[in-house]
Amino acid sequence: MAARTQEKYQVRFAWGTAGADRIAHDTHLVVWVDVLPDASGVRVVDTAARARAAAALVPEGPEVVLGHLGNATAVAERVTRLQAGRGDRCVVAVVAAGRATDAVADVADAAGEPTDPAEAPEPAVEDLLAAGAVVDALVSVGIDHTSPEAAAACAAFTGLRRAVKHLVTAAEGAADLDREAVHAALAAGPELVVLRESGVPA
Repeated sequence: MAARTQEKYQVRFAWGTAGADRIAHDTHLVVWVDVLPDASGVRVVDTAARARAAAALVPEGPEVVLGHLGNATAVAERVTRLQAGRGDRCVVAVVAAGRATDAVADVADAAGEPTDPAEAPEPAVEDLLAAGAVVDALVSVGIDHTSPEAAAACAAFTGLRRAVKHLVTAAEGAADLDREAVHAALAAGPELVVLRESGVPA
């Protein structure tokens, strides 16, 4: 079992399933942040399919939702509803998928192929910025007891807010994708996709 970290914070941040294993304990919501589809050879794996595979590897208990650049506000609204329903604070783990090594391993695992879930992903600019957008949206509604890691991701987004779309289109993760796939990812709407229902008692 991975060492538990960031446990005193209401909003936490880490990379990949190994990061989720460290920070998702005792949480009520995990936001799996994945912005761009993955180009694996000639096959493009969309973010929803990859995220569902990853959700199965997140520690049991919390609800898992898909986060991206277009639905940060919806995530914050979901957290405020959970808090209202609980009558207590909702602890959130924001987990960025990262590039290739971890994301492809998640899909391989779902397909029954050998994988190493503990393998750390490579950081991805697009996922860092989207995770920061989620943290910023949470801070905007008063959920601001953030870990240093979450605060740093938030600062990356707020500091680069006006250049986000340009940075994503120019990022390494977009290099193997056609322009339409990148633009579609950037145009993703505010809908909140639930990847796994909560197993935490109300």
